[in-house]
Amino acid sequence: MPAPAPRTVVVGTGPVAETAAAELDALRVPAPGALAEPSVRSAGPVGLAVVVVGRADADGTVARVLGALGHPRPRVLVVTERLELPDLARTLDAGHLGGVVMAPWTSGNLRRYADAQLARWVRRRGGRAEEVAQDRPPEPEPRASGLLRHLQQDPDSAAAELLEAVESVLGPRPRLQLPPHVRLTIEDDDVGQLFLVLSGRVALSVNTGVGALTLHHASTGPLIGLFALTGPQAATVTARTTTDCEVVPLTVEQLDRALTGEPRVGTALTALTVRALSARLRRAERLHVEKAELAIELQRTLRELEAARAGLVEQARMATLGETAAGVAHELSNPIAAVTRGVEHLSADLRVLLGGGEDDLVRTAFEAAETREAVSAGDERSLRRELAGATGATPSQVRRLVAAGVTDPARAKGVLTGPPEELARVEAAAGIGATLRSLRTAADHVGRLVEDLRVHARPDDPDAPLEATDLAATVRDALGLVEHRLAGLTVDVRCDADLPPVGSRPGRLAQVWANLLSNAADALDGSGRITVRARRTEGGGVRVEVEDDGPGVPPSLQGRIFEPRFTTKHGVVRSGLGLGLGISKSIVVQHGGTIGLQSEPGRTVFTVELPALPTGPGTTAGAPTTGAGAPAGRDGIPPGPTEEKEQR
Repeated sequence: MPAPAPRTVVVGTGPVAETAAAELDALRVPAPGALAEPSVRSAGPVGLAVVVVGRADADGTVARVLGALGHPRPRVLVVTERLELPDLARTLDAGHLGGVVMAPWTSGNLRRYADAQLARWVRRRGGRAEEVAQDRPPEPEPRASGLLRHLQQDPDSAAAELLEAVESVLGPRPRLQLPPHVRLTIEDDDVGQLFLVLSGRVALSVNTGVGALTLHHASTGPLIGLFALTGPQAATVTARTTTDCEVVPLTVEQLDRALTGEPRVGTALTALTVRALSARLRRAERLHVEKAELAIELQRTLRELEAARAGLVEQARMATLGETAAGVAHELSNPIAAVTRGVEHLSADLRVLLGGGEDDLVRTAFEAAETREAVSAGDERSLRRELAGATGATPSQVRRLVAAGVTDPARAKGVLTGPPEELARVEAAAGIGATLRSLRTAADHVGRLVEDLRVHARPDDPDAPLEATDLAATVRDALGLVEHRLAGLTVDVRCDADLPPVGSRPGRLAQVWANLLSNAADALDGSGRITVRARRTEGGGVRVEVEDDGPGVPPSLQGRIFEPRFTTKHGVVRSGLGLGLGISKSIVVQHGGTIGLQSEPGRTVFTVELPALPTGPGTTAGAPTTGAGAPAGRDGIPPGPTEEKEQR
């Protein structure tokens, strides 16, 4: 059974609506809501809605009609007695307006316009215009106009003549007052009418693979929708108002009637060079699109080449840095080892020279100073008060005794009651012991830095297995590397005690933490707080957060800080140890993790999430190692869950 033919319905009341329904022999309903009644919907699809617009809001009336009819959406022909229609902008912009007819019209014209709209509706759905059922004899073929073949006149002088000539045949034409950004034609939609722009400006644009591209603006001209003159086809461009415009819409049928009835219309159209301009515009627009696409593709290629070049430069710089670090580490190893051995020999030889036993005050002061940790100012004041009360010594004597490490009252009394030079000998021995302790501590610190340099200078082997690594130890390694950058800052390190080992290659994670710490130090500029938190995630991995209370990263830069070699003008977003944040991100990604940023004034947090150590042939089992490959906990001391220190 063939599909039912599309129908025409007239929506409205009053003489205009009644006349339209009679001429079209169509169903008339008084209001849009009546279109939803079963008796209306069951009679077949509605291909054309003739909407009679009075004083009510035209956009609202059309929207209610379309909402009641649903899918498939019919074409809309607006019939009105109003000369000005400022309330059709939304309908036109949505592509729903098929045409506007001014009432009263010449008898028979409305039927001709309606038949043309129905034919377009059928063609849009893959049918043929001949399938539009008509219960009346067809209209005689309109006389062809030869004026469309002679397009030579000046377009400016022809625009005014065209409107005058058209209105001499069709009567006054409704003027649409349109705001900016209203689409007169929509790319790939049917073009069934032309628009004569009386004032304002219209831009022509097309959608491309790289976004919307404006083809014409100042050169658009007063006639929009020229392709409608060359036969049924879809628009190749979108015409959009860019200023307030006054526009007169003309369907092809209206224009053709004017051409038939008034030769001046043909003269004006000839002056506007419709056909020639259409052909040239098609070619010019295509060339413009291709040119823009090629230019954008070239820019993209140049950016990719620049990024690749920057990556190669960065790799070369890192290779040079690695070679330099390896050389420095090698040159420092022997002197540091000699210093360490010398300190141990001095300590042993001094013990022999000092002689004595456990009761010898000089030897005891020397040995205690070698191993004694620093005493806080508050504890030192308490010791002085206790010693003064127990011995009755003068403040000067008490200060000297405490400085020499003699805090036991019995030993202090022994020093004070001995020969006058005894206190001086005890002070000297304690000073020598403290000096050796400082030398030993400094040598150990330089030794650790040398080992860290060796690790960071080690070239990456992408095929090397991941090692079980104590993440908290890599954080401490990073703190040692950038300690000089943290002067004046409060650094709070909070690492959970139950962190699982993560798989990494030696030193790589410490490089990431060092970079983030340096970046935070740069943002704080010598004053502020850095908090490092490491905790187990719900999925069994590890989350590390490096937070500072600096000025924050502007939102406009947050999406770019992980780009290769990115920095800001003032260096707020930059890296330490020659590493960019982009390289830090690549290290994290190589370890199967993610890195992100949250920033606002007063709080910036870089968050790194890493999976726990996987099991399999690509990993190395065993005790977790630090970034330097040593057992967890530097100098044999296991790491604690929380460390806090103020760098001065």
